[in-house]
Amino acid sequence: MSVEAGTSPPSHRPSALAGLLGVHAGDRDALVHADRRWSYAELTAASGSLAAAMAGDGLAGERVALLLPNGPEVVLAYLACFDAGAVATPLNSRYAPPEIERALRRARPRWIIVQADRLERLGRVDPDVLDGVRILVVGDAPGRESLDPLLHGPALPAVQPAADAPAVLFFTSGSTGEPKGVVHTHASALAVLTSTAEALGGVDTSDVTQVFEPLVHVSGFIATLGTLCCGGTVALFEGFDVERYVAALRERRPTLVCTHIDVLAQVVRAPGACRDWFSSLRGVYTGGDTVPAALAVEFLEVAGHPIAVGWGMTEAIWLTVVRESRPERDGCIGAPLSGVEVRADAATGELLVRGPMVMRGYWEDEPLTAATLEDGWLRTGDRGRRDAHGDWWFEGRLKDLIVRRTSKITPGEVEAALDRHPDVALAAVIGVPDPDEGQVPVAFVVPRPGRTVTGDELAAFLADRIAAYKIPVRFHLRDRLPLTASGKIAHRELNESG
Repeated sequence: MSVEAGTSPPSHRPSALAGLLGVHAGDRDALVHADRRWSYAELTAASGSLAAAMAGDGLAGERVALLLPNGPEVVLAYLACFDAGAVATPLNSRYAPPEIERALRRARPRWIIVQADRLERLGRVDPDVLDGVRILVVGDAPGRESLDPLLHGPALPAVQPAADAPAVLFFTSGSTGEPKGVVHTHASALAVLTSTAEALGGVDTSDVTQVFEPLVHVSGFIATLGTLCCGGTVALFEGFDVERYVAALRERRPTLVCTHIDVLAQVVRAPGACRDWFSSLRGVYTGGDTVPAALAVEFLEVAGHPIAVGWGMTEAIWLTVVRESRPERDGCIGAPLSGVEVRADAATGELLVRGPMVMRGYWEDEPLTAATLEDGWLRTGDRGRRDAHGDWWFEGRLKDLIVRRTSKITPGEVEAALDRHPDVALAAVIGVPDPDEGQVPVAFVVPRPGRTVTGDELAAFLADRIAAYKIPVRFHLRDRLPLTASGKIAHRELNESG
C-alpha cells in the first residue's frame, strides 16, 4: 500500500460557500453569456435578491431543483441556494420525463426552477410529485410564475450554514441502475471549487474560462464556480458545436478551457485548425482517467499546449492533476492536489482517497454510504498504481460502468428500459471502445417467441424512457444470450462478432 498527499496550497481560498462572490463585488466582468455581460456587482445583487426570496419561503435545508440550460439563471440559482442555506439539486438536462420524475420523487424539492422550453417534459411527470411544489419559470410561459421578479427585490445578508450542512445534491448513475444522490456539504463543495482552481494552475482575476459544459453536471459546475470564486471571468455557452466552440476561442480569447476529451479531439481536428485558435490559452484541461497518446501528441503539435489531465468523480473532485503530456502510454492521472491523500488497496488495487472535497455521503442511502466511505476514505471503484516519479496511473474500473464522453451509463438501467418493451424477452448491454466517444453502449436482444423487433423500433421506444446518450448505438438480435452457471447473463462473453 502507498499513500501520497498533496501539499501545495492554492493561491486563493474563499472563506465560505455562502457569500462566495462577496470579496469580488465590483464592475469587473464575472459572466459573459450571449450578448449580455454580468459584473460581479450585478451577480451579487441578483443572487442576493433570489436568496432573500428563498429565505422568506423557509427553504433552508430544503431542495431547489434546477431544470435549466447554461445561462445566468442557473449561476444565480446556485449562488442564491448557497446564501439561503437551500440545497441546490441540478437535474441532468438530457433526462427524459420518467428520469425527471424519479429524481423529483427522491429529492422532494420545495421549488423547481425550470426553463420554459422544458415545461413540456415537466408536464409529463405524475402531478402528485409536483403537489405543493413552487414552480418558477425562466422565459416566456403565460400563466406561469416567472423567476424574473425574484431577481430584482431587496437582498438580505447571506446566512452562514454549518460547514457540514448539505449544499448540493448531484444525481449520478449507480451500479444498480438507480441514480445515486451525491451530497456535498458547504465545506466539501467549497473544497471542490478551490481544488478546481488549484488544478487549473491557480485561477485569478486575469483569467477567462470558456465553459460549454452543462452547469447541471459537475463538470460545468466546477469550471464556472471555480473561476468565479477566484474573481475570474466565465464565458458561458449552451450546447456544444465545434464551429461555435472555435468561434468562441477566437472571439472571447479565453485563458483556460476545461472540457471533455472528445471536445478537444473535435476542435483540434476541425478544418483549418491552427495554433492561433489556441494562442490566448495558458492551460487546456480535461477530467477523466486517460487521454489517448495519439491525441495528446496531435494536440500538442497543433495547439501548442499539452492536455492537462485531472482525476476525480462527482463524489470527490479534483483529486490529482498532471499538466505535462505523458504520451508514452495512456492513463497518467498525475499527483495529488492540496490536502488530498491517495492510496491503493493492497489486495484489489482499488484507489482510495481522502480530503476535504470528499462528499458527505449518498442521499438517504446509509448502506451505500457505509460501503463507500470508510474512516473518511472514499472507495473510488478505480484501480491504479503510483510510479517511481510519484505520479498515479489509472488501470481500469472495478465495476462495469460505460463511460461515454465522460457521461456514465449503467448497463442495468438501459437493460431495465429494454425489458419493458412488449416484444423483448431478454436484453443485455455492454460498453465497447469507440475512437471518438471512449465507450458506447451496445445492446443484445432476444425477442419474445413469435415476435419480431428492429433496432430502430427499440431506439424509438427508449427515446421516451432514458436520456439520448444512454441509447445503444447498435442493437444485435440473438436467439439466446450466454448465461452463467447461476442463470445470469454472462456479460463478459458477449461480443459483436456473433
